[in-house]
Amino acid sequence: MKRILLFVALSMLMEACVSDPTEVVNTEHTPTSKIVNPNATPAEGLLMVRLADEGDTSFLSEITATEIAVEPLFHASRNRESSLDRWLLLSFDGSVDVTAIAEIIAADSRVERVEYDVVFKRPQSFRAETPVKRAEPTRAVEYPFDDPELPWQWNYHNDGSLSADATAGADINLLNAWKYTAGNNRIIVGVIDGGIMADHPDLADNMWVNEAEMRGLTGVDDDANGYVDDIHGWNFVTDSATIVPDTHGTHVGGTISAVNNNGFAVCGVAGGTGNGDGVRLMSLQIFDGDDSCFSHQIARAFEYAADNGAILTNNSWGYSPNAYISDDDYERYESIIKSAINYFENNARLEGVMEGGLAIFAAGNETHPNAAYPGAYHSNVCVSAIAANYTATYYTNYGPGCNIAAPGGDLTCGTIMGISSTSVKDANGYGYEYQQGTSMATPHVTGCAALGISYAIKQGYTLTADRLRTLLLSSVHDINKYQEGYKERFNFDTGAWEQFNLEPYKYKLGGGYIDAHLLLMQLDGTPCLYLRTGEQTHQSLDSYFGDDSESLSYDSVEMSEDVRSTLGINTAPTIENGMLKIKCTKPGIGRIKVRAIVGGTQIGGGDIIGGMIVEREFEIVVRGSVASNGGWL
Repeated sequence: MKRILLFVALSMLMEACVSDPTEVVNTEHTPTSKIVNPNATPAEGLLMVRLADEGDTSFLSEITATEIAVEPLFHASRNRESSLDRWLLLSFDGSVDVTAIAEIIAADSRVERVEYDVVFKRPQSFRAETPVKRAEPTRAVEYPFDDPELPWQWNYHNDGSLSADATAGADINLLNAWKYTAGNNRIIVGVIDGGIMADHPDLADNMWVNEAEMRGLTGVDDDANGYVDDIHGWNFVTDSATIVPDTHGTHVGGTISAVNNNGFAVCGVAGGTGNGDGVRLMSLQIFDGDDSCFSHQIARAFEYAADNGAILTNNSWGYSPNAYISDDDYERYESIIKSAINYFENNARLEGVMEGGLAIFAAGNETHPNAAYPGAYHSNVCVSAIAANYTATYYTNYGPGCNIAAPGGDLTCGTIMGISSTSVKDANGYGYEYQQGTSMATPHVTGCAALGISYAIKQGYTLTADRLRTLLLSSVHDINKYQEGYKERFNFDTGAWEQFNLEPYKYKLGGGYIDAHLLLMQLDGTPCLYLRTGEQTHQSLDSYFGDDSESLSYDSVEMSEDVRSTLGINTAPTIENGMLKIKCTKPGIGRIKVRAIVGGTQIGGGDIIGGMIVEREFEIVVRGSVASNGGWL
């Protein structure tokens, strides 16, 4: 069986494609030996073996009558109790029958498990050229940073002005999140992808730097981590410190943490404020040009991430969506990669802030009714893609396995409806370009996760990976009401517009679309009230003071003059029959406090028998005008 690893980026010029279809695993076959993936098409001259106990490995050559080079499959982890212990990588002449060698080794009692190394091929994808002329945004809001491309990054703040295909609010609500935090340089994100251009002017200051290697001697493993001269990460394809810039990996990295407020190109979700405070990008290269990679190299990337300080990994890649048919199937036939992901999740940590690592995956771009593995695995965060009008993109996988949505762009609606991020190309003078795909949606969620950890550091909170996962997946808004009827899409194969049915995507894109600001408020435990700009709103308080909030008396609604000015509140809010009556004429956010009297109609004390004050603080979130199709709310 041939495994194809798919890079999940698409472009306006051509969709990523694979000419050789991926076969489904024959799950009727029950392995009769210790070979965990007997139906795989194995890489020549390579085999992965786990010993039952530590000990001499010379017997491997003896029992096979073959000259075999043996090395630990993993580095530092071999000295730690983990599922990665005792794994070896065997290398031998490629002309030798690898299946025969595997059967001989599997029959030995000193061997616990044998796994074929599998070749992964990257499909071809194309970038979209930056248009010479494009629509101007309304600039109705004040942008916090001076990066010139920010007003066109609708995925961060969408006021609906860039295109008829854009709807106000179809974004990650990033400008409001940035009012609380824009990143923290203690956080390291491992980008398991093509190589990131480390000297890109909009990325260089936010690249992770291995200080021991940076200050050390060339050709020496100065920090004794098993890797020589690994300053910004590692190229697992060439097994070297030379990171080769890649269009896909560089674009993904920019969405997570392009340097903000530097007057240059684009912004990153967690790229900081221009004061050296962006989250750090660790480049873990698993694709190098058109070269293939192996499953053992991907597994090593997860181990490296855990052992060298990353607490998040972005994984904009995956198998073909029909490669596995269940979690059991995936666990059985992908032992080594699954074990490496587990190792990362169990061993990554940020001292005093977060225990455990979180791996975030793309759902895939095959318009398939289930997500691709590894993302589809039940404990992995798996990201589907929406367009600039809340609707499913025509390429996104959907259905089982997808658990959260984020902007992935839709270049059929025009180039600027793609995702703008950093590029290895310099055709436009300063290194950004548009791409689309669940590859582009995934780093939005990874960036939001990094913002959440940044805010935890600021507030003095501690997290676990499980807690962060829960917060991410619940910091969402309803997306299902937008998946109705049809929308138009341009078919590049036929050169014609066609109708695209949205109904199959309802309830199948995940729990909702990510809201960066809501994630931070959930960390605080602060409820949010969502209002439309310019509309008189009567907001029920039942969710905050109980179902009988109508019967309570209310002492006051408090807010600062700054909040009143920011939100354009010209008339003081009041409470009538348990409903907050408020009108905001400007978009933005602000805190208000509502004081209810519980146990009477007046506050008790002194010569009064009365009730006590119960105070709730809310975050008022006001967004732009609502479009005719329902808009943001």
